[in-house]
Amino acid sequence: MRKVECSGESILIQFDYDARLVQLVRALPESRFDQKQRLWRVPKAHVVSVVELLQNEGFAFDAAIQNLYREKKAQSQDLTVSALNARVRAVLTEAFPQPVWVVGEILGYEKNAHKERVEFHLVERREGRIIAQVEAILFPEARDLIEGKLAQAGYPFRLQDEITVRVLAEVDLWVREGLYRLVIRDLDIHYTLGEAARRREEILRKLAKEGILERNRSLPFPLLPLRVGLITSLGSDAQNDVLNTLKASGFAFQVLVHGARMQGHFTEPSVLNALDWFRAHAEEFDVILICRGGGSRADLAWFDSEALARAVALFPLPVVVGIGHEEDRCVLDEVGWRPKPATPSGAAKLLVQKIQETLRRVEENFTAILTNANTIVEKATRTVTDKERLLTRITQEKLAWERRELSHRERRLVQATQNRLRLAREYLRRVGQVLPQAVGRTLGGQHARAQEAQRRLLRGSRRELSLARAELERRVIRLEQAIQRKLAQEQERLAGRAKRLQALDPKRVVERGFAILRLPFGRVVTDPDQAPAGTVLTAELRAGILRLLSQGGEREGRN
Repeated sequence: MRKVECSGESILIQFDYDARLVQLVRALPESRFDQKQRLWRVPKAHVVSVVELLQNEGFAFDAAIQNLYREKKAQSQDLTVSALNARVRAVLTEAFPQPVWVVGEILGYEKNAHKERVEFHLVERREGRIIAQVEAILFPEARDLIEGKLAQAGYPFRLQDEITVRVLAEVDLWVREGLYRLVIRDLDIHYTLGEAARRREEILRKLAKEGILERNRSLPFPLLPLRVGLITSLGSDAQNDVLNTLKASGFAFQVLVHGARMQGHFTEPSVLNALDWFRAHAEEFDVILICRGGGSRADLAWFDSEALARAVALFPLPVVVGIGHEEDRCVLDEVGWRPKPATPSGAAKLLVQKIQETLRRVEENFTAILTNANTIVEKATRTVTDKERLLTRITQEKLAWERRELSHRERRLVQATQNRLRLAREYLRRVGQVLPQAVGRTLGGQHARAQEAQRRLLRGSRRELSLARAELERRVIRLEQAIQRKLAQEQERLAGRAKRLQALDPKRVVERGFAILRLPFGRVVTDPDQAPAGTVLTAELRAGILRLLSQGGEREGRN
């Protein structure tokens, strides 16, 4: 039922509920809704606007309205403002009898999203500047239809500012305000998604053709990525996830956070600005993280930027990209390091895993070095002991030989002395026999010479014995000094090896802030499979022992 009739000083407009017609009639000058009679009232003075606005909408006008309309039209050729707007709307309706598809960027939607009908703008941009815009309105029925389609598709994006959409809209004019606008009826979900995918593939093909698509991922990843540069929205959940994950690892990470816009037109310039800053200070960092929390595919499409992709691909340090959820992908995922899962916390876990891998290799190498060092020390100890025994035996043999030599010289000297004495006595005996008289005369003198000769012989014997003893003592002293020097050299070499062994002692690693994880029987844990869930462990720290309960472990490469 759609009819218009005259009643007193009012025009009564009746129709079954239709949201579009409600907005149309509401736009008439001085229109108001009569709740009691469930119809609209408009003063008779606006009969021209009423007729010209509703005559193409299937309304039936009573005779009084038609007569009044002809009378008003005949009275003057001048148009009222409402009549002018009504005619313009009729022209627009004739020019656009059917809804049309319009492509534009949503602007001003979010501040009115809480209202029953949402008014916003569709704009056209060129190089970031708005070059054209049109007002749009979304009624509840159309909004429910669009939201239902988005929900059915898994919410690939949401209606919000700064996303480009293709909408089916009616061209309309708000008669009361003289406002030209689009009434949104439907939205093409695939256009927004397809445009983002097309742009992404075009960027990747261009970078691959230039040979820089894999450049950042080909950089060697640091063994100890402790100096971290983080690009994210300040105070966001992404920032908290990264910092909490790094802090929970127990490693001494140094993180510098550079704020950036993670959504909207300012995403590209703000992230580029952050990358430029980190590039200028690259020697102060080991790795860069670009992180953003989850969102729709349209939210993440702001990272499908050629400028951002080129900056990441050519960055001198590895760039880890943790944007969105695991199933989300953007251009930066294809040029940077993509963790598993590809989330902010996943990016932080990648750094922790790299450090854990390095420490595991260090522990394995350290264990091997320690084993080799123990073997070397044992061999050195045996060698020193053998040398000490050899030197002792040589010394003893040398001393025994010297004693035998000295004893032999003493016997020869005594024998020589005895022989000379015997010869002297024999000579005296013969002289006494041959020259008894001469002996008698010279006995006194000869006896004195014999005694003198005996004294000289004794003195010579003692001098020879003294010289022999002195020589023997000198040789013993030199031998003892040589032995002492050799022992000192061996002890110094043994002490140096002991110091090196002490430097390789695991307890030294503990004193520097690390911990040695052991099984109940003291065996060092080098593999997560050694400590399944429920295993009691001990962590040897610098200040004592920490008892732990394993919750299981993960190997490298497992999700």
